[in-house]
Amino acid sequence: MPSIQAMELPRPKNWQDFEAIVGDAMAQRWKSPDLQKNGRSGQKQNGVDIYGPDELGRRVGIQCKRYKGALTLQVVNKEIAAAETFGSRLTTLYIATTSDYDSKLQREVRLLSDKRVAKDKFAVSLIFWDDVVSALLLNPAVFQAHYPQISSPTTGAPDRERQLAALELGYYGAALWQYVILVYGEYGQMAGTDPDELIATIRTLERRASQLLAPEDARPIVTSLIRVRKGCLAKKSTKSDWDPVEVHAKRVQTRVAKSSSLLQEPEAKVLELASQLGRIYLNVDDLPSRETRVEVEAKVRGILPASSRTAIRKKFAAAGRTSSGYAWALRIYNLLDHELRWTKS
Repeated sequence: MPSIQAMELPRPKNWQDFEAIVGDAMAQRWKSPDLQKNGRSGQKQNGVDIYGPDELGRRVGIQCKRYKGALTLQVVNKEIAAAETFGSRLTTLYIATTSDYDSKLQREVRLLSDKRVAKDKFAVSLIFWDDVVSALLLNPAVFQAHYPQISSPTTGAPDRERQLAALELGYYGAALWQYVILVYGEYGQMAGTDPDELIATIRTLERRASQLLAPEDARPIVTSLIRVRKGCLAKKSTKSDWDPVEVHAKRVQTRVAKSSSLLQEPEAKVLELASQLGRIYLNVDDLPSRETRVEVEAKVRGILPASSRTAIRKKFAAAGRTSSGYAWALRIYNLLDHELRWTKS
C-alpha cells in the first residue's frame, strides 16, 4: 500500500480551505502556535494571508495561491509588491501554492530573493503542495482534521517527538495553577523561584499543545495559556487580580486532563503518566507509597524501549532513596525525558 505522502491527496477546492490547511501545516513545521490569519474575508490583506513567527521567532508572512495551473514568476512579483505594503516588517514572504515543484521557478525565486536580501528587503520563498502535505503529516491529528476520509498511518515505532510533547504538556499543564502558586505565591508574592522559568515553560506548552493536538482541540488550550502568561506578567495590587489567571490555568488543566482521549496510544500513555508525576511533584510531601512507585515503574516500562531497562532500574532505585514526592517525581520525569530523547528503540 502506498504511503500517504505518495498518494495524490485531493487538493482544496476553494481558497478558504487551502488557507486553513497551509496555516495548520506550517504551524506544525515551525512549531508555532502564534501563526494567524491576516484579517477576514473582504478585508484588504496587503499581500499576506497568514503571518506570525517561524521556528526561530522571525516574523514571516504567507500568501496562499490556489491554482489549477502552474505558479509563475509574474504572479510572485505581484505578490511581493503587495506584501511591500504590509504594515509589519517581514523577514520572509512565503508563496504557498497547490502547484507541483517547478525547478525553473524555484531557481528564479532564489535569485530574486538573494537580490532582495542584499538590499535589506525581505526574502522570498516557495511552499509547494508536497511541502504542505509533509508538514500536515507531522501531526496525525491535524492531518485527520483536514482529511477525515483518509486514515493516517498508526503502525511503526512511536513518534518520540510527539511523546516528548505529551510529556511536557502533561507534567506542567495538568497542574498549571499550582505551578503558578509555587512561583508567585498565593497572593502574588514571590516564592523564591525564577518567574522567567515559568513564563518560558508556558511558551513551551503553547507550542506543544499545537504540535500534539488537532487545531480545534489545541486552540482553547493555547488561548488560555496565552492569557495565563500575560496575566502572570501584568501588574497586580490585590489578590483578586489573580482571579483571571486562576480561571484560565484551571481551564488548561481540565482540557489537558481530557486530551489523552484525543491521542493515539503511545502519546496518550505518556500524557497520563506525566500528569500523574506532575501532581505528585506538587502535592505529595513524603516519598510516594510503595504501591504508587510500583505502579509508575510499570507504566514507565510500558512506554520506554527495552534498551532502557537498566536505566529504569537504576533511576527508580535512586529515586526510592529520596524523601519527598517533589524529588521522586522530578527524577522519574528526567528519566523519561532523557530516554525518549537519546535512547534508540
